[in-house]
Formats: sequence, C-alpha cells, structure tokens
Amino acid sequence: MNRHRLQAFFVSAFLLVVSTGWIGISAVGSKFPLPPPAAVESINEADLRQHEEFLASDELGGRYAFSPSNAIVARYLASRLRNYGVRGGAEDESFFQRFELVSQQFNPDDSFIEMKQKGGTVRFYFGKDFGLTAPFGAADVQGELVLVPWSLMTAPNPLEMDLKGRIAVIPVVRGTSAGAQSTQANSLRFPDRSQARLIRDLVKVIRERDATAIILLFNTDAENTLSSEASPPRLGSGRRLVFPDEVKNQPSFPVVRVYDSLVIKAILEGTRVDPKETFAASVASIQPLGKQVRVRTSMQGPKKGTQNVIGILDGADPQLKHEYVMFSAHMDHLESTATEVFNGADDDASGTSALLEIAQAFALGPPPRRSIIIMFHTGEEEGLLGSKYFVEHPTVPLQSVVVDLNVDMIGRTRRPGDTHPANSELGDANTVYLIGSDKLSQELHQLSEQTNQDTVKMNLDYRYNREDHPQRLYYRSDHWNYAKNGIPVIFYFTGLHEDYHRPTDDVEKLDFEKMVRIARLIFSTGWRIANMDQRLKLDAQSQ
Repeated sequence: MNRHRLQAFFVSAFLLVVSTGWIGISAVGSKFPLPPPAAVESINEADLRQHEEFLASDELGGRYAFSPSNAIVARYLASRLRNYGVRGGAEDESFFQRFELVSQQFNPDDSFIEMKQKGGTVRFYFGKDFGLTAPFGAADVQGELVLVPWSLMTAPNPLEMDLKGRIAVIPVVRGTSAGAQSTQANSLRFPDRSQARLIRDLVKVIRERDATAIILLFNTDAENTLSSEASPPRLGSGRRLVFPDEVKNQPSFPVVRVYDSLVIKAILEGTRVDPKETFAASVASIQPLGKQVRVRTSMQGPKKGTQNVIGILDGADPQLKHEYVMFSAHMDHLESTATEVFNGADDDASGTSALLEIAQAFALGPPPRRSIIIMFHTGEEEGLLGSKYFVEHPTVPLQSVVVDLNVDMIGRTRRPGDTHPANSELGDANTVYLIGSDKLSQELHQLSEQTNQDTVKMNLDYRYNREDHPQRLYYRSDHWNYAKNGIPVIFYFTGLHEDYHRPTDDVEKLDFEKMVRIARLIFSTGWRIANMDQRLKLDAQSQ
C-alpha cells in the first residue's frame, strides 16, 4: 500500500472514530481529542527493531558526531523522513542543518607540569601522568605551590586567602561534599555530581583570588574515592567540541587532576607536607609549600563539520500552522575505539528510533492543526551542542516552538531478579521517568498526566525531576537548551544502567514492548498539544 492510499485510509479511520465517539471520556480528553487508533498502532515493535538494528549495529561503528558513521546516520534519517512525506526543515529546505565545530584537545606532547627535584628538572605529561579539566585554553604559568585543604572549600563561608600569582594545590576528600552522597554503584560508574559542582565552585573562588592554576589531588588509594576511570569522559579525555567563535574567548586557567600517587609524591617532595597526611580531614590551614612549579597547556584540533537533521510536517490550521510542536532525540553517541564499538542502542538510538515512528504516525494520519518538527540533534554527548546551535540559529522563529518533547534513553527495563547496583534505578516494564513537565507549565504537566491515563496507563515516575537528585538530569539532555529559552519541555527516560556509556549498550538488551508504549504516549501527548485552541500556558514565575 503506497503512502497516499494509507493517508486516505487513516482519514477514513479518523472520521469513523470521531463519529463513534472514540476520543476519551475525561474532561481533558473531551477537550483535546486523541489521535486515530490506526495512527497510534502504526508505532510497533517490528519497525523500532528495524531502526535499532541499523543505528546500533557493529558495522556502523558508532555514531560519534565527527565520524563518517554519523553522516551515514543523518542520511538514513533524512531518507526515512522523506519516504514518510516529511519535508526538510533546514534553511536551504534540505534535512541537514550543517555547522562547524572545533575538535579541541590538549596537546599531550606540549602540556606538562615542570618542577625542580634533587636530580634536576622533571616533567609530567598530560594524558600519561595527569588529566586536565575545564576551562579549556592554552596557558604557560609558574608560581609557588600553596596547599589549600578541602575542608576550607566545603566550609559555609568562602575562604579568604592571598593566592595572587600562586598555584593552589587542593587534596580532594571524598564524602565531604555538600548534597546527597552517591550510592556504591554511582561511586563505581557515575561521577559524584554534588562533588563535581563543588569543584566547579572552588575553581571560581580560586580564580577570584588571582591564582594562576589549580592542581587537584585525588587519593585513589582511599576507599570509595573517585578513580580516574570514573571521571567524566569529557574531563578525563581533555577534549571537547566547541564552536569556532568560542575558541578565541576561552579563558586560560589550568585545572590539573592528579590521580597517580607517584606524581602526587613528586609534587609534594621537598615540602614539609606528608603525602599520606595531605588528605586528612583534620588538616584545616593554608600552607605555602615553598616550591615553584610550571604548568603549561597547549591546544590542538581541526575544524570539522556535522549536522542536525530536521523534518517538518505542516499543520492544517492556516493560523496555527506557524506554531510548532517539537519532538527531539540525539542521533550521536560516544566515539568508538580501534577495538570497541560504542553502539549506544539505548543512548540514544532508542529515542532516535521512536522519533522515526512518531514521524511516520503523524505523516500517515490527518495532519494536526499545528506543525510538527522532528529534530535529531547531533553533539549531545559533547555538551548539548546540536540543540545549542539550533536555538542560536533557529530555522523557524524560536518563539513559535510551543513545546519540546525530548526522548533520550527509553529502551531499558529492570528485569526481575536483577541485583546489579548500577541498575537500581532502572524502571520496571511499566515505568517511565518524566523530567521537566512541571518546570515551566502546569498545564503541560496536567495534560501529560491525563494523556497517560487515557492511553497507555504507565507509571510516570518523577524521581529524576527533583532538584536535589544528584544526577541533575534536567540540565543534561537537549531539552535544557529549549527550557532555558522559556519553551516548556518533557524529557522521557527509563533510567541509568550498567551499560550506560559502555560498549555493552546493545540492541538485545532493549525492551521493545516498553518502547512502543512510551512512543505511543509521546505521540498522543504531542498530538493533543498540536490540536489545542491556544498554546500551552506558561506559569507566571517562568515568564
């Protein structure tokens, strides 16, 4: 059956269900009709699996934003959208919103710590002996080392000290950070988010005291400390993607991470400080170490192109068609290595596959009143870069986007008997996590809740929506760039797990039946929003 015959079929089905009253019986349901059942049922396991088996295949080799496979995926998505009858949404009316990024990284041959020892001058090199974290930038500084105890950084009042021209050495003590403590699973698999925020705060404080650099010492011998393997990839790798105009404006302030006990010992050699006592919580005073150290960071990296993939389905209402309901997912994943492929079946081939199904469902049924944007972002894993680029260079007026329904990792279920600590917050087969639905619009939240009751009747769990949740997921996927521009959002998610950001995130671990139900819920929610008489109301405090 070709697309035009299918559309005729769905129009007939729509008229039939309207005439027989299939639109839901609640107050919200009577006000906002549900989509035709045939359109909903077009979202199915077989299609989701077909998309997943391509997007997360070993042969594709991953979907890293700069890789040839990412461009192949973009072509695949555009081909699918075109086949559904969706038009290109880029400025040139193609499907590809192309832009350049700089793959910027520290040069390991010219980024080092240099100091004088008894036997002469020694150097320790980035990537081998220590790591570097944001802010990125080239620097060549020298100064006296000053030991700043971690206890001072966690005190209620900011520390006062004279650090002008000096290098602050800070032993990071695990377990004293403000906020919730990580579980044992998180200490092994995920960074301590409260500690990470505290480190960012202390970098700001130290810079304000006119220090020239910071050296963070991590005690990897102590129980439950943050190991180098657990450090965030973007920090530990010393590489990030940036827009070309950001390169010129980068601050040059080295922040060094040292995990190697031998390097820590060398840094403290010749001072009165015992390396073993450095991490003691009882150390509470600032100590000049009487030792000069040079820190040099050098940057390298070429410009490379990547792209968002954007499709638009035009609305049927002459006035409302200039407003847009956006569905988003990120098409990229982590960079594969010579020996391991990071397939990203859940992260985020699951959301990408769901969006293709949602696009097809909209294209086959009668068009809603508002227009639909199907948005596949790139560069999410490197700092939400694709969504950042779109909100700064929108192809439709940004104020015309009424909502972003973001789909990122909806494929996993905690199986009965699964006791793996890293899977402790995976939802069961009937649970999906919603994040952000109540942040900007209570009307959106209520419509979402009612649509769930009128359709799939899943357990909507809001634990990740809490401001005090250590993972802070509201700020960590592409919807955030829309939310901070005043656009209501919902982020759909099924939980972190043992395969998150690992090469074991594979298709055979996905729960396709659950993915179907979530995708149908998202489609139905978006359908209702697209057919409202008025756009979603923003809460007073968010306007």
